[in-house]
Amino acid sequence: MMPIILLLIILFILFPYLIMPFFIFFVIGMIFLLPYLLIFNSFYNIITIPWQIIKIATDKRVRKNHSLEHATINVLEERFGRNLRIGGLSYSNGFTLSGPDLPNPQVIVDAAHEGLNRMKQGEKNLAIHKRCGTSIAAANFLFSLAFILILLFYQHFNILNIIAVFLLAAVIAKPFGLILQKFFTTHPDVKEMEILDISTKPSQHESPFEIMINPSRTYFIRTSYANSGYRIF
Repeated sequence: MMPIILLLIILFILFPYLIMPFFIFFVIGMIFLLPYLLIFNSFYNIITIPWQIIKIATDKRVRKNHSLEHATINVLEERFGRNLRIGGLSYSNGFTLSGPDLPNPQVIVDAAHEGLNRMKQGEKNLAIHKRCGTSIAAANFLFSLAFILILLFYQHFNILNIIAVFLLAAVIAKPFGLILQKFFTTHPDVKEMEILDISTKPSQHESPFEIMINPSRTYFIRTSYANSGYRIF
């Protein structure tokens, strides 16, 4: 796939007059297909996003690791004094961190230990992060829900409706996302948690070109539950 994309980029640079008609045809096609794509995407979101939230909400281990993931990023941002371009994913046995602003592993582990200890001492606010993907999911869900309601009640839509729905979702998404984080996707009671180690996640890159456009490292922080009768490795 990557060689094909690279070839298309080279052709566009060297022979723009050959690619331009296809590009114009593609843009025109997307304009006509946009309403149908929005409808399909909206129905898809209102089904899949709640299901994803429910899956996280029913797995307390994932929620606790999600809390520790947020706490680690919050501590790192406190230390560096700015927002960092770092993202994460949580699992039942730990969480990953990746991004161009990711520091070295020792700094990450130190931040994770500090975040864990501070949450154990009662700083539950560290479990919440304002740029969590939950807020993005909330915005997508609200936009999709409002879009479908407008379509059902008005039987048609225009650009003004879409803009109004987008603005409404943007305003409500942040507080709604924070509520979802607090009650459904995180669990700040981490007294039994321990941090085992940190390792580099195996690279999924298939070509040097992919590494060049996506150079971010990914680290996996492994956790266990020492006082709960089991350990996860």
